[in-house]
Amino acid sequence: MKIVLDTLGGDNPAQELIAGGIDAAREYGLHIIFAGDQALIERELKHKTGFEYSILHAPEEVVMEDSPAEAVRKKQNSSLVQGIRAVRKHHADAFVSPANTGAVMAGALFNMGRIHGIDRPGIGAVLTTLNGHKRTLLVDVGANADCSAENLLQFAIMGEVYAKEILDISTPKIGLLNIGEEPQKGDAQALKAYSLLQQELKNFAGNVESNHLLDGKFDVVVCDGFTGNICVKAYEGGAGMVTELLRRAIKKSLLAKIGVPFLLPAIRAVRKETSPVEFGGAPLLGVKGIVIIAHGNSNALAIKNAIRVAKNAVEHQIIQKIERGIRESLVHLGILTPAA
Repeated sequence: MKIVLDTLGGDNPAQELIAGGIDAAREYGLHIIFAGDQALIERELKHKTGFEYSILHAPEEVVMEDSPAEAVRKKQNSSLVQGIRAVRKHHADAFVSPANTGAVMAGALFNMGRIHGIDRPGIGAVLTTLNGHKRTLLVDVGANADCSAENLLQFAIMGEVYAKEILDISTPKIGLLNIGEEPQKGDAQALKAYSLLQQELKNFAGNVESNHLLDGKFDVVVCDGFTGNICVKAYEGGAGMVTELLRRAIKKSLLAKIGVPFLLPAIRAVRKETSPVEFGGAPLLGVKGIVIIAHGNSNALAIKNAIRVAKNAVEHQIIQKIERGIRESLVHLGILTPAA
């Protein structure tokens, strides 16, 4: 299996990202295609052994400040564009990048296209819940500021496939993020979405409020990208705040300082559970190729885990299964005939 790693465009230097690629290649037995500045990559890989790799020379960098569409059009020799094209041309099985999210999405749309029946792709984020080791997939978390009820249905279908295949949940419960649990809550768009999801999905379990998002009662939750992005950033900020408040409280108390050696394992476990580093990356669902968007400040461990997510998506044939799920929905809605 070949996976392209974009070594440019993240907050951390290329050397850090390359280190993550090396770790993934060794641990998972993958062939990593390092996309970026060839001279720099060769220096980092010199004397490194025990893994398969190749280099895709693409020295242009798409930075966070770039306009996504303009960057994809003008920076044709960027690691982002060339890496996505390698997947489109079947030279690689998946693409992983910590670069500008909008640019990754624009590059994937321009070069791969959408799965038939998907109007807009959605970005999925896996969140830790209070229900043991169970996870909740939130879609969309930043690809689309405004969404129709039909978009949310498509997110739900794609999320259900992903939850079954990657999160190993046999019958995912699907929820609609809303301001109340009652069916009549929300604006006209939310009411329409509720009705459509209830009509089309066997596993639709109703509305979920944001304060219950992490309860673990729902496996897939859908919302527009504006709302989802705020939720994810609030989640990350809240986790960081709790850690900082705990640190301050320990600093002020002699008894707490004495107890730190006993608390450290629990503190580290909580930090690991809530860290985006452990999840690696968010899948861009709905494009005709496997694209994993890593966090902008991804370190080597986060990149290794993002590559693991890509590997799992390839092995489980996520694209083909999403295509099948969307087709079945279109047939049920009468948009396609069974023989089409």
